[in-house]
Amino acid sequence: MNRSENGREQLEHVIHNFPNMIPDNIDLTAFMDDEKIHRIRDAWQYRDKLIELITGKGEVGHAMPWVGFQGKMEFRKAEMTLWAGFKGHGKSAAVSQVLEHMMDKYGQKVFIISPEFPAHRVLYRTLVQSIDTRYPDADLLDTWLDAVKSQLWIYDQQKSLTPRDVPALCRYAIKNFGVQHILIDSLMKCGISPEDYSKQKEMVDQIQQVAHNSEAHIHLVAHLRKGKSDEEIGGLHDVKGASEIADLCENVIIVWRNKKQEVDKGTGEPDAVIKVEAQRNADGWIGKLPMSFNKHNFKYSEWVC
Repeated sequence: MNRSENGREQLEHVIHNFPNMIPDNIDLTAFMDDEKIHRIRDAWQYRDKLIELITGKGEVGHAMPWVGFQGKMEFRKAEMTLWAGFKGHGKSAAVSQVLEHMMDKYGQKVFIISPEFPAHRVLYRTLVQSIDTRYPDADLLDTWLDAVKSQLWIYDQQKSLTPRDVPALCRYAIKNFGVQHILIDSLMKCGISPEDYSKQKEMVDQIQQVAHNSEAHIHLVAHLRKGKSDEEIGGLHDVKGASEIADLCENVIIVWRNKKQEVDKGTGEPDAVIKVEAQRNADGWIGKLPMSFNKHNFKYSEWVC
């Protein structure tokens, strides 16, 4: 066994025993439904909220890690962002980098539900993005684990999820750990058939209600349809599944990797593009940013031509 293989084996052993793994045998009965509260108020009671909207103070969220997006795209409370892209185009790495930024810069608490990947693999990617090395020594690893133990929780999924499990897990993590950002990666691994558009829409609607009622920001990962060539950047209407998935989310972000550039580094083109396809609140800015991608630390940075 060479040094890198031995190092990875040791890392996986330590990370697999991360104390913030949430087991799949917890009782979610009390978290299956949102509490329904009906309110009727006169217009005057919304004066403070209206002032916040007029002045912009109520719409301030947490900025993206990349300077080119600052002042244009932020992650605000009580919203849901859809991260979409073709399979293998790095959307999970992009949102992971965003969440690592939320923890490091803003002190936010994060909960990850990722049935598509083993929990310790998800944690390893976040670790590498944070410390910028794939094989840290034991002291550096322990320092990082100690730093995130009060900020990061991961669902240690061993059995198939049902559509009702996902919003219940979100409520559970918000109530018990006070998480402010939740990642669901991905929609197609949440116990719903790809052809069952009605149930997809229903579950996304329930997840969004969790965000609205709790003020957490929920990040949802989805694929783009295979029928479209991955040589072109997809858009809002290419999201796989029910059309309501993109319609319901306040924000839609597309992650696209330039596969031609990966084969031939001499094209003079960016490695990737991150595009804000929709943004319902703030000033509604949409636009894109060319990116470089570092395969060593799984991180995107702004492309310099």
